[in-house]
Amino acid sequence: MGLKDELLSFLDTETYSLNFENPSNRLTAKIIAEMFCVKRNTVSHYLNQLVNEEKVIKVNTRPVYFISQSIFEQQFFPLPYYTFNSFQEILQYSKEIKGKGDIFERLIGSKGSLKKAIEQIKSSIYYPSNGLPIILCGPTGVGKSYTAELMYHYSIEKQVIPDDAPFISFNCAQYANNPELMSSNLFGYVKGAFTGADKTKEGMLKAADGGILFLDEVHRLNAEGQEKLFTFLDQGTYRRMGESEGQHKANVRIIFATNMDLEGNFLQTFLRRIPVRVVIPGLDERGDKEKEQFIYLFLIQEARKLGKPIKITNKALNTLSKYYYIGNIGDLKNTIKYISASSFAKKPNTQEVYITLRDLPDQVIKYALEYKGNKYEKDGVVTIHPHTTLEQLYETNTTQLQYIKQSYEKIIELFKYSQIGNRNLDQTTFNQNIINEIHMLFDKLIFNHSKERAGMLLELTTVSVQEIIQHLESDYNVKFTGNSIYVIAYFFYFKENKEIIWSEKQNNIINKLDQYVKTFFKTEFQLVQRFLHLLEKELDVTTFKMDEIFLTFYVKSLEIEQTNQQIKSIILAHGYATASSIANVANRLLRKNVFEAFDMPIDISVEDIVAKVLNYIEHHDVSKGLVILVDMGSLKDIYSQFKKHMNAPVAIINNVSTQMALFLGNMLEEGVYLEEIIERLRAENETEYSIIYPQKEKEKIIIASCLTGMGTAYQIQKLLESSIPENLNIKVIAYDYNRLKESGVSETIFQIYDVLAIVGTADPRLEGVHYLSLEDIISGQGEEMMCEIFQQVADEEYLKEINDSLIRHFSLERVIDSITILDSEKILIQAENFINLLEIRLNKRISNDKKVALYVHISCLVERLIRQIPIETYPYMDEFIQCQKETINHIQESFSVIEDIYNVKINIAEVGYIFDYLRAESSYNTDF
Repeated sequence: MGLKDELLSFLDTETYSLNFENPSNRLTAKIIAEMFCVKRNTVSHYLNQLVNEEKVIKVNTRPVYFISQSIFEQQFFPLPYYTFNSFQEILQYSKEIKGKGDIFERLIGSKGSLKKAIEQIKSSIYYPSNGLPIILCGPTGVGKSYTAELMYHYSIEKQVIPDDAPFISFNCAQYANNPELMSSNLFGYVKGAFTGADKTKEGMLKAADGGILFLDEVHRLNAEGQEKLFTFLDQGTYRRMGESEGQHKANVRIIFATNMDLEGNFLQTFLRRIPVRVVIPGLDERGDKEKEQFIYLFLIQEARKLGKPIKITNKALNTLSKYYYIGNIGDLKNTIKYISASSFAKKPNTQEVYITLRDLPDQVIKYALEYKGNKYEKDGVVTIHPHTTLEQLYETNTTQLQYIKQSYEKIIELFKYSQIGNRNLDQTTFNQNIINEIHMLFDKLIFNHSKERAGMLLELTTVSVQEIIQHLESDYNVKFTGNSIYVIAYFFYFKENKEIIWSEKQNNIINKLDQYVKTFFKTEFQLVQRFLHLLEKELDVTTFKMDEIFLTFYVKSLEIEQTNQQIKSIILAHGYATASSIANVANRLLRKNVFEAFDMPIDISVEDIVAKVLNYIEHHDVSKGLVILVDMGSLKDIYSQFKKHMNAPVAIINNVSTQMALFLGNMLEEGVYLEEIIERLRAENETEYSIIYPQKEKEKIIIASCLTGMGTAYQIQKLLESSIPENLNIKVIAYDYNRLKESGVSETIFQIYDVLAIVGTADPRLEGVHYLSLEDIISGQGEEMMCEIFQQVADEEYLKEINDSLIRHFSLERVIDSITILDSEKILIQAENFINLLEIRLNKRISNDKKVALYVHISCLVERLIRQIPIETYPYMDEFIQCQKETINHIQESFSVIEDIYNVKINIAEVGYIFDYLRAESSYNTDF
């Protein structure tokens, strides 16, 4: 490890304990130089290099401080740039960040099981005057008390109550057997009110004046206590115990909580005074993923308390997640606390706490055995450091907003890549890659979401979007098609006005991308701007530059300009999205906007239907004819209502289906006459569709993927496209390796396309999916696999043509020349030297297929290092560094020959990926 890497590692450690008010002088160049016994100028030089590389944050105070960027963002919050004038400036940015979110959004389940509850809670807090009384319902241990405290902190954070407002918690169960004592504590008492009352004393209501009073287990209040409380809720006044006249006022927000049924345990007059009733579900009702997040959260808390990493086996984690915790979250927390303490006590002097199945309580293991299924459980361990965050450790039940951010990042990377070097992606390929990403995102937003949880807001958004689109269609004489109304509505529903914070580099790319769409998609961009302007007025929606860019590409993909299709066609169907869904699927499979859709309520009148059709006719050229597909026989009667408005023939076909739409769409594209269309559809309706007319299959594709990123994947995509005959109609799509590895065949791309194979530099090992390695193509070892992949779509003559083309395009020199800016002959020589040295140091022969893979990988790696954009992360890096010290040293020493020639430095993450290639299974018998 060089000095620069050592400095960064040192800053990583020191940043964990950063104190804004009193930063350690160990973060200054002077002290660091003394500790490393190096000249201060040298240390300053390297530290400023790290700032330029966006790895270190610089605070220009006196003295100047340097802090690790990655650790800072893990511990605190993301920053937009890397140089600040003071720590106060950083803290001010923190306040701005907090202003865009709140403490409830950081709760596990805030976008899932608790979404409705949080909306209710915020409604009660923001209600004018003094808020609304609220009761939290749910079984023991679900977090009612914790939620009440959050409501208090949220109210202060949003300045609903003053910073010094009191929070008084009172558990009614403690006085259940003594209602008079409970009443005296709650309302106060006067001297002589009862035996022992030797002086007047104020109660909880007075103590909570100006703040919040939390009454837990409120069902323990007797009828008299409830009556006194609902009087206070009505009038804001109360009497102390022993008083017969006079009133006291208090400005108090009250939160109630109970684990009992409301109707059977409270007076109806009392319940009527509590308009907001929030149900907090039990742990097992919140779903497996939220339950797993709680397990990780409590393990993180224990690691911080113990001051040591916790290692836990996946089997132990899985067993903990299966157990039914009677006391819900509290029970789970105590269980993990016990397990951690017990494991620590067994070996208190070790550097880490290790938890296996043997360390779990007997009842947890027994319960898991009773419910053990056939589900495969992966081996291995998870390491949780004291500084680990939940986001690092567990990709939470990925929220729809995270999906949107991931797609935005992908689009930014696509554009960034298209601008690199002299071999830019052609504009058509670039645009199509963006559009593919957009459609995959929309599929995730719609199909990975339960409508039951959406509520009225989604419906309101949909209605608003529909109204605005109708307005635009009239103003711009255009027509949105398919399911676009629902797609756009879902997008804005999940985007939730949230601003995504981008780095300075990303903002620069976004500005260039903005200019790109304004230049090449001028009409679509203007349409999107008009749409967003109307939506912001209609729904108080806030949008940002990346939203505009994203929607512009989407509108471009719709091809909303008028087509030259001679005969027009529309689909009329009853239901929320029946017609739109059929039109959307048909248009996507036909790869053309053939159908318009009209969704109608069940009770719509014939006159209203006629008005919709006439409106369509008014804005479209139907002089060559119109085909109307309907879902019920009664709709056929509409023709008699509007035939006087028609100057062309109209065909109305009953019992519409997706298959019928596809069949009709193909005929319309072929230019079949209207009379012949009717005859064919009549025959179609009288036979079993699946027997007479085969359904159109999913489009066949090959996925190009690379272990180390999308850049190489796109170049593999281009090489494959140039090698496969066009008339085979096989598309090649570059796709992220990590997505394939994590989600497998459940990833959206497998639902949309028929995936013939994956071609790349590493096998994601997806069951039932062919994998052809890049090195096998280059070395000629993949001919048999190629035949197996292509034989279902090509005959023997085509197979030979494909094979010859792949050999021609996939020589080692050609591949490397395509994916890097480097001289392929020179880099191959250096890669060979590296491999030879590595074999000597490892005292093992590297198989030929691995060598080919390493030639390609090393070439890409060197280019990344030259461009100063190396891969920075590697899974389980700490464990890798600890367990593979010798191999890491061998790889670094061998790579030094390349470092000297190209003046670059390899980091540990990149070493890790070389190690992955070495340990991957070989096509040959020689083991690494």
